[in-house]
Amino acid sequence: MTGETPAVKGVRIPRTVEELNMVWEWNDPEGMQVRLAGYQPRDEYLHDRAGRIDQIAGALSLDAGTDLFELGSGEGVMARELALRVNSLLCADVSLSFLDKARATCEGRQNVAFHHIENDYLAQLPEASFDAGFALNVFIHLNAFEAFLYLREIRRVLRPGGRFLFNYLDFGEVTGPQFHEYVKSYPGAHPVAVKGFMSWLGSDVVRKLAAEAGLAPVPGSQEDHGGVCFLTLCRQEEA
Repeated sequence: MTGETPAVKGVRIPRTVEELNMVWEWNDPEGMQVRLAGYQPRDEYLHDRAGRIDQIAGALSLDAGTDLFELGSGEGVMARELALRVNSLLCADVSLSFLDKARATCEGRQNVAFHHIENDYLAQLPEASFDAGFALNVFIHLNAFEAFLYLREIRRVLRPGGRFLFNYLDFGEVTGPQFHEYVKSYPGAHPVAVKGFMSWLGSDVVRKLAAEAGLAPVPGSQEDHGGVCFLTLCRQEEA
């Protein structure tokens, strides 16, 4: 054994879960958009993001004193707008190319900072340093292990009473057909490509993972749009 990573048909096989995150790196605008929203047209994607600004601000009770983080900040279009409503905003992403794009998008927003997530699920961030956080279209790609590791760190970096809003997938009229499309692609897919596949965690599993991580659902916060689910979690107040 030489210690070198074996190759199959000339393709280097990643040796760690962290290396699989290369699937989120891109070189051109088309590659960026596919990683952001699959094959959803860009104008529809941007319209959706603009429409979620008030949703996030309301669910997280954002104000001028809020320290906020975005997990999977992508190109930074939401961070650019939300930065105007909060004290500070941290863009965190596994992709260096997306962080570079977010820096450009948020140019001039002095209260926005950037963090590269390595294979540590936010472990480098200080404890109890944020009032709120959110992630859109991140947990839809995570398996149960990854979801738990992120939720555990999210609980740690939130202050008591802090909230976290995210979306995930359950089976429904919208997501059911998508599941069967991925089933067709799965048997012959490259391991790196599988990292970018969508993942059906389901509401029951998500709530149990959140409880295991020490987070509780905010009553009445769950929404289900044909299997695309939104939920806000809270770190409970502590004595």
